[in-house]
Amino acid sequence: MFNSLSDDLILNIFTKLIDDPRDWSRAACACTKFSSLIRTVCWKNKCHLLIPAVVSDLVPPSAATAAAPPGGWSALFKLAVCCPGLVHAGVLLEHSDFGLERDLGPDEGFRVSNGANSISNISNGSSSKTDENNECGWSLYDDLYLDTVYNDVSKSNVDVVERKVCRSGSGRLNKAHLASEMWNFSREQGNKLLASRFRGDCLYVCDWPGCVHTEEKRNYMLFRGVFKNFKMSRVWRTIKDGNKSKIDLNCAYCSSNDVWDMHSAFCLRPAYGFHDDGEPVVRAYVCENGHVSGAWTDWPLYT
Repeated sequence: MFNSLSDDLILNIFTKLIDDPRDWSRAACACTKFSSLIRTVCWKNKCHLLIPAVVSDLVPPSAATAAAPPGGWSALFKLAVCCPGLVHAGVLLEHSDFGLERDLGPDEGFRVSNGANSISNISNGSSSKTDENNECGWSLYDDLYLDTVYNDVSKSNVDVVERKVCRSGSGRLNKAHLASEMWNFSREQGNKLLASRFRGDCLYVCDWPGCVHTEEKRNYMLFRGVFKNFKMSRVWRTIKDGNKSKIDLNCAYCSSNDVWDMHSAFCLRPAYGFHDDGEPVVRAYVCENGHVSGAWTDWPLYT
């Protein structure tokens, strides 16, 4: 039946579904025709409406009609409306080694000394580890349709739910979810994040404070952003030339599994520093398509 409807008629119906970004994701699951129209037309038009300055810079008007930003229009639309969540912002990663284990390799001697316990844990926990990895897998439809918190819920209630989820170990609301508000993206915010030698790179980041997540130790102000021409940026050359190791994260906005820690690559401003427990004040991660996710925290108070 859907194939008998004209594209103009279907698009006219889709334009009425503008109140909730999840509606298009649900419709895209119905058939391949709906999915194609939403990916190539609806999300493109919505990105032009929500973040016109970013779109015009990433995809100049002189570009071909079929041109799309890295990762596609679906990734850019998700970036415009979704918070990366605590998982993709790297808040739940182990930070005690300051990224040294990724560069130097794990302490094998320490692990061998735990012998039998380590082998037992590996054999007994192999299935659970697989499940955990699968849980962090990216799916646009899962994130927008199942794992979302929308702004019709009061902000205080969202914070309470987030705290309960973190203590219970569930990953539903720790992953990407609809942001509590629409945030503008600016290059000025990106300049505040990058070290001075990378100021020539063009990074658009959402306005501060982003999406605030209240946790037991401190508040995390989650942000997201995107590089223009990332593969031509100095940040990319630094990561590539330094042979930096990828981290155990996938991108919150596209299907890329190649993600790097900008902090350990010394791409962030060094003045931000660390908290007393070793947690960085600012962290940021970038995928091969130039999508950035991370978190700010309050500056530590020294006495």
